[in-house]
Amino acid sequence: MNEITVHAPSSGRAAYSVVPNPDEPVILQLDGNLARVLQISAVAITTNEDAAKPGRRYPFSLDLPTASKPMSGYVDALPDTEDGELICRFVDLSVEQLDALHRYVLIRQKEAIRAIRGASRSPVI
Repeated sequence: MNEITVHAPSSGRAAYSVVPNPDEPVILQLDGNLARVLQISAVAITTNEDAAKPGRRYPFSLDLPTASKPMSGYVDALPDTEDGELICRFVDLSVEQLDALHRYVLIRQKEAIRAIRGASRSPVI
């Protein structure tokens, strides 16, 4: 039997996150205020630390460019991070909302891979 062992540094993240495409922004309303999405995964979003106070639950609305309708619910703003960002973990998402998030993250992963492959094939002048 062949065994494969994978070792990866722990980043504290529970899911793969992606950076939204600047040409197709993810629109986020956090507690009624617009906030910039810095990263997004199927379990959380990262935004600027001044978007909300850590340690509280907030209502959110999120408009993904790949989804047919905006999603809404609640996020828990996690305690302060060291890099000036605020991580907000989604609370009790529906199956449809999870599917929409997974779909968006997968599409962004594929776009990033295509961009890397395209850059490696470009001739250097």
